[in-house]
Parts: sequence; structure tokens; C-alpha cells
Amino acid sequence: MKKFFLLTVFVALTLSIKAAKVIDGSLNCIKGEKHITVTLDCSKAVYRKDRTFQDFLDKAPRIDDWETESLKYFFEYFNDETFKIHLTAVPATSKNKGKYELVLIPLEITKGGGFKKAHACLLNSETKEQMAIIEFETDGDDNDKITLRDPMKEAGEDLGKLFNKLLK
Repeated sequence: MKKFFLLTVFVALTLSIKAAKVIDGSLNCIKGEKHITVTLDCSKAVYRKDRTFQDFLDKAPRIDDWETESLKYFFEYFNDETFKIHLTAVPATSKNKGKYELVLIPLEITKGGGFKKAHACLLNSETKEQMAIIEFETDGDDNDKITLRDPMKEAGEDLGKLFNKLLK
């Protein structure tokens, strides 16, 4: 019984550590919105604590349009979750831009290509006022031609679940 209890506590702690969470502000402003524009900003990303994002890109062959292709996976997984609340993530090139923008900001990329630490900043699209900061992390794959495919899948699913939970 004691082993079962300890295992349960360990699993709960492991799951809660990795869960996406709002660390500043609120998502309430987006209630009732139909679209949210999503962009990716890798300018602050470091790789393995002491290398640049370019070092990560140079690690393996990449397709030219890796950023757009990576985001497609975010949209797919996020939208699979948020259809329940009628919210759709769209690219910046969409004609259905949202009143709010979610900027995905990887901060630290692990040796395996996941996000050890990342933020998603919810901004008012017009004023660029920051409405919320969400912290999350993902697993990854460091040699995928579509550079951030796996992290974008996981981020889309985790952030979609968080939006569902907080905006029901």
C-alpha cells in the first residue's frame, strides 16, 4: 500500500510539473473569440544552455520553410482540442486574424530537441498589450527536417487543453 501511495504521488508530481500553466495575467479576454493568431518567435531560444538556436538548426538537415511547417502541427493539435470552445488557431497570414495573438517563445531547447522551458504570450493584436503568459515544456526530436514538429504537436495539445479548461 505504501509503495502504491508513493508511486501515485510521484506520477501526480511528474504530470503537474509538465502541465502548461498561466504564470501571469488571464485568458478571460479571449472568451467568446472565434480565432486566435499564432506566431513563433525563436529569437530568445538557447540550445543546451550554452549554444544558439542556429546551432540547433545546423545539427541536422532542415527544410527551408520549417517554421511554417512546424506551426501547422501546432494548429492541428490545438484546434483538435479547442473545437469544444469554438476557438480556432490561425496563422498570421490568415484573413481570419483574431483580436488576440499567441506568440510561442521557446526559451531553452534540450539536447533532444524539446522545449525545457517555453512561454506562450497572449497579446492584444492591435495594441500588443500583454494579456497573459503561459509557461510550458515539451519533448522533442533534434534531427527532424521539420525542425519543431514534435514540440509543436505537444504544445498544441497541451495549450489547447489549458484553453479548454480555463475558458469553458
